[in-house]
Amino acid sequence: MTPRRISLFASLISIIVLTVNILLPSPAFAINISVAPASGTAGSQISITGEGYIGKMATIYWDGKKLIQNVPISKAGQINYTFEAPQSAKGEHTIKVTDDSNWADITASTTFIITPSVSTDPSWGKIGIPILLSGSGFLPGETKIKPTLDGKPLSKLPLSADKTGTWYTVFDVPYLPKGEYILAASGEITQQSEMSEILFTIGPFCKAKPLSGPVGTKVTITGVGFRPGEDGVTITWDGPITDMNFVAEPNGNFNCTITVPPSVKGKHVIGVYGSSFTPRGIIPDIGFEVTPQIELTPREGNKGTTVKINGTGFNSGESVTVTYDKADTGITAVTDSSGSFMSTFQIPFSPGKEHTITATGNKGASAEAVFSATKGTPTAPQLLSPGTGARLQVFNSVLDIIMNTFQYLGGLGDYFSGSDKKVNNSALTTMTWSAADDPSELTYNLQISRSNDFSAPVFHKENISSNSYLLARTSLPNTGIYYWRVKAVDDTGVEGPWSNAWKFEIVSTSPLVIAMSVTILILVIAIIVFAVLALISRNRY
Repeated sequence: MTPRRISLFASLISIIVLTVNILLPSPAFAINISVAPASGTAGSQISITGEGYIGKMATIYWDGKKLIQNVPISKAGQINYTFEAPQSAKGEHTIKVTDDSNWADITASTTFIITPSVSTDPSWGKIGIPILLSGSGFLPGETKIKPTLDGKPLSKLPLSADKTGTWYTVFDVPYLPKGEYILAASGEITQQSEMSEILFTIGPFCKAKPLSGPVGTKVTITGVGFRPGEDGVTITWDGPITDMNFVAEPNGNFNCTITVPPSVKGKHVIGVYGSSFTPRGIIPDIGFEVTPQIELTPREGNKGTTVKINGTGFNSGESVTVTYDKADTGITAVTDSSGSFMSTFQIPFSPGKEHTITATGNKGASAEAVFSATKGTPTAPQLLSPGTGARLQVFNSVLDIIMNTFQYLGGLGDYFSGSDKKVNNSALTTMTWSAADDPSELTYNLQISRSNDFSAPVFHKENISSNSYLLARTSLPNTGIYYWRVKAVDDTGVEGPWSNAWKFEIVSTSPLVIAMSVTILILVIAIIVFAVLALISRNRY
C-alpha cells in the first residue's frame, strides 16, 4: 500500500470515529469528587477523593486553571490525592477534576473556601531583628491592612493586598518582655475575627508542658532563641540544678524532658540557661504547681494484703491520716521537708471490687488512690446432707399422714365452697454443705434436677446466705429420683465451680408407716362407729 493510500485510510478511520462520537451518546458514569476539609488557608492540605473515572490519569483544575497533572486513577476508577491550596483570595474557589479518556463529560467539580491568615519567617525573633510578615486569603487588592502584635500596630503605613489577596511586610521585633504574643491582622473588609491567631515568640524563651502535676510528672521543656548548637543547657528547680548538659538544635530551638523532683505542695520555679551565650537570668523562669499524690504498692489484692502508701506533694511537716472507703484505718504519718511520707496497712474485708484510699493532711493537702479487690475463684463446696442415695419421705410419721389427710379433706371443703385450696408447705429436708473459703464473703446457688446433667433443673435458688437451705415439700413436683448440687459466689460476682452432684429419692412414705396409719385410721373409725351405735342404742331405750 502506497503512503498516499495509507494516509487516506487513516483519514477515513478518523472520520468514522468522529461520526460515531457525534451520533452516539457518550456513556453515563456516576462521577463525583469531594474534598476534606471544605475550607482552609492558602498552603493548607486538601485531600480530594473521586470515583467513576474511566481514564488512567487525571488533571486537577483550580478556578479553571490547570493546577496538577498526572494524578493516578485506580482500576476501580477512584482518585485519592492530597495537595496544597494555592495562593488565592478570600472566598469560594472551584476545584474540577477530569481524566484522560477524552470523554467530555468525565469531569466533576466541587468548591473550597479560602480563609485569611498571617505567618512569619522565622516564627520567633530577638529584639531589634527584622522579621518577614506575610498575609494571604484577603480580598483582591484589599487596602488598609494593619498587622498587630498583641493589639499594637507593627506597620506605620497601611498595607494593600495583590490580586491573589496576598501581602508582605518586614517589621523589627519590638522591645517587649520575652515571651509569646498574638500576631493578627485586619483589612478594609477582612476582620481579625475571620482568621486563626498565631503566636510569635520573642526570645530567648522557654515554656513547659504540663504546668502542674504530682511529683514524678514528666515535663517537656521547649525553647527558642539559643545559639545554634549551644551546649551546656541547664535546668534548675527552685534554684538548684536538676538536669544539665542539653544541646540546642542547629536552628537555636531547644527541647528536653525532666522529672518533677520530690517537692512540697504549691508553686515552684523551673529555670533554664545555657552557656555564656545564654547565661542565667536571660530566659524568664517557668512556674509549675506540684499537687499531692499517693501511690499504692500493690494496687490490687484481697483481704489481708499489706499495702505500702507513698505520699508526695503534701506540705512540709504535715500530719496525714489514712481512710479506707471513708472509714478510719487508725494510720497516721508526718511528712518530711519535701512533703513526702510512707506508711503501710492491711486491707480489711469490704464488699465490692474498687475501694478508695484517701490521705488527708491537717494543712489542707489531700490525695486518693483506688485499690482493686482481686480474689481467686471460690472453691467448690462439699455436699453433706442429704447424702448420696438418701431416701426422703413426704410423710415420715403416722401423725404426719393423719394430719395431711384431715388437711386434704379440709381442702375439699374449701374447693367446693369456692375458696383456694390450702397448700402444704412444710419442710421436706434441710440441705447442707461445707462453707467454702470465707463464709462472710460468699453466697450460694442451689440446683435440683431430674437428670445428672442438669440440662433442665426443676429447682434453682440463688443468693443463699448460709451453707444450708430448708427445702419445702412443694419445691419439687413429684416423687422420684433427683440430683442436687451447689456452687459459691463471692461478693464481687465471681462464681466458683459446681460441687459434685449427689442423688436422692423422694418417696411418699415407708410401708410400715402406711400400715400403722391405716390401722390407726381403721381403729379410730371403728371407735367412732361403735360410739355412734352405742349412743343410738341408748337413746332408743
